[in-house]
Order: sequence, then structure tokens, then C-alpha cells
Amino acid sequence: MPVAELGALLSLRSDHVTCECELAPHGQEDADWWVLSDRTDDDGRPLREDHVLGVGGASTTLAQLTVRRPVRRALDIGTGCGVQALHLSRHAAQVTASDSVPRALQLAATGFALSGIDVELVEGDLVAPVAGREFDLVVCNPPFVVGPSSRFAYRDSGREGDAMSRDAVRGAAQVLAPGGVAQLLVNWLHVRGEDWRDRAASWVADLGCDAWVIERDVQEPVEYVSTWLADAGERDESLAREWLRWFDDAGVEGVGFGWVTLRRGSAPHRVAVEPVSHPVDQPLGPHIADWLDRVDWLRSREDEALLAAALRVSENARLDVASTPPEWETVGRMLSLDEGFRWQLPCDEATAALVQGCDGRTPLRALVAVLSAVLDEPEPAVAAAAAATARGLVDRGLLLPPPPR
Repeated sequence: MPVAELGALLSLRSDHVTCECELAPHGQEDADWWVLSDRTDDDGRPLREDHVLGVGGASTTLAQLTVRRPVRRALDIGTGCGVQALHLSRHAAQVTASDSVPRALQLAATGFALSGIDVELVEGDLVAPVAGREFDLVVCNPPFVVGPSSRFAYRDSGREGDAMSRDAVRGAAQVLAPGGVAQLLVNWLHVRGEDWRDRAASWVADLGCDAWVIERDVQEPVEYVSTWLADAGERDESLAREWLRWFDDAGVEGVGFGWVTLRRGSAPHRVAVEPVSHPVDQPLGPHIADWLDRVDWLRSREDEALLAAALRVSENARLDVASTPPEWETVGRMLSLDEGFRWQLPCDEATAALVQGCDGRTPLRALVAVLSAVLDEPEPAVAAAAAATARGLVDRGLLLPPPPR
């Protein structure tokens, strides 16, 4: 893919030569790069339909979500200005980037050349140009905005409803190598009479992958339309009315924004679809990687093996106990994680006692025997309940498996 030519970067307006693009530095702790993108006008409006966006909030979010373990082959779907590929170059031996917009590939190639980064660039829709190949890590920030028309290539899907996000998720799964991980930013519709979780789950349930679908935000149609009109510096009331009419005709009550993580692996697969609206700590990439490890550990252990394990409490876990006057009786307990996803889980006295006993030396079975005696309940029933509770707490990272030997 050739780098951008001088004529594509400069334009003559009256007696002034104007730069059509913006060259900006970008980097991380161990790397410094250059990113080339298109400029907007003074009101923030893109000047062309194939506008190439620079580094924004969505691309930064995806970069922080990405699992950064060394891999052989990585793929950036819909590379745009190429920022995800730049980050992938630090931990992937081979990086491939695709885009359906020729201008995006041209500007990305220029940024890669200026940054001294070797990336294979291929043109085509989603994974079509790499069909039949496999990758250990796939990232994708597709044009997920849903609406009645496609105005700007960098954001508007050009597909019906949320089909672009669905197709991106399912396409990413198709090119995953065994053990490979895919991470995407997507939108999905909240349709009248339909649970959005069922809609999102239908995208991932049959992929042969572990899947974690997280909804971070949901906007009602008026807010959604206002957000994306402002994004393009537009104040077109007729366009807003058309957009809202389209939502109403489709029975759309809201649009969810979220994160999808897939991992190609053995069955039974862990499929989770949930809202996570509370504050979290970025970067979450290391915490997502740890979750994938814990899912693998849990998958390989039936209850008997789990009860034989000496679990340990995360050093970032906290047990909060709430009491009220005048007798200061306990009215509630909360297990919290003070980093990463910052989970907060209500718990009862028995769960609190179980967690407090997980010192990394005592098998869960021994704690069950003590609880059975204290609660005066049959040990098999306590063991089954304790195993189910422990699985949930390990999944969330409040309890941790024994370290590898």
C-alpha cells in the first residue's frame, strides 16, 4: 500500500496552500509513533465522506481494553488511521490491518512509514480480505453508528440496524486461531418488546468461543442522534427528524454501547452478557486476560476438584459490613474489588466466612466442614452451595486459584 502522495496532503485555496491532514504524535511508555488523519473544518465537520478519523475516545478505549500478551499474528479490522495496529506492533510478530476505505489505508500506510512500523495492509470489508487465515489476536473498532443512511465512512455502518456490529463480532470469530482472542467496540439496538441481552447473546452463543459482552452505556434515540450529529459538527434539524422517525418505525427504544471479548477455546463455553455501568479502572486489558485465565481454570475443574483447591483472596478485595444504631446490628455485607472492574457483590454471613477462610493454604473442603457444623446443615448441601459461590467469586476475581506449580 503506497503512502499518501503530496497532492493528497495539500490543497491550493485562493493563494493559500492548506494541509488536508493532521499529523499528530502518539505513543505509549515504550514507543513513539506518528498518526496521520483528516482535518475537519472550523466547526468540526468532516470535509469528505471518506474522512479518516484520528485518535479519539473510542480508539483509546479499545487500546486500553486489549489484552497485551505476546502473540504471533494480530489483525486490526477497520484500521482507520492505524492506531490499533501501532499498539499491536509492540507485542505481535506480524500485524495485518484491513479497511474498506482506500483513503484510510493510504493515510495509515503513511503513519506506519513515518513510525518505522511494518504492517500488512489489505483492502476489503471486515474479514473478507483475510478469509481462510487465522490470527491470535483480533481487534476491531467498526463504524458502529446505527441510522437510516451512511454519511461518513468512519462511523456510519451502512447496514440495516446494528448489523455492522453483529457482522464484525461474528466475522472476528471466524478468523480466530485456537486460543485466539478478539476484542471489539460495538452498538446494539434496544427494540421494543425484546431483551437486549437476548439480542446480543444471539450474536455470540453459537461461535464456539468464550464470550463476554458488556454494555457500558445506553442512550435513548434523541440523545443518541444528538450525540452523533454533534460528533460531525452538524445542526441539521431535518436530518435529526429523519433519524428519529427511522428509530420509531423500527421500534427502537435505545442504543447500547459496549465491549465484546471472544476467545476461541474448548467447550463448555462461558457466555456472559451483562451491563457494567459503574466506574472501572483503565487499562482493563490485564484484567480481561486474567478473567480468561480464570475461566480456563474453572472449566477444567468439577466441583470435587474445586473443593480440593486452596483458594486465596485477592489482595484488592474488601469486605464492608454495614450496621445501624442504636444496637449497631449488622444489616448488610458487601464484597468489593478495589481495582480493575471494581465489582461490588452483596453477600451473607456464610459467604463472608467462606471468603475470610480462603488463605491459600486451606482447601475449600475443609472450610465447608466447618461451615456445615456451624450452620447445622448437611455437608453435601453446604459443599454444593460453597462450590457454586466460589465459582462466581473466582469468575469475578475476588477469589483466586492457587498459583501454577
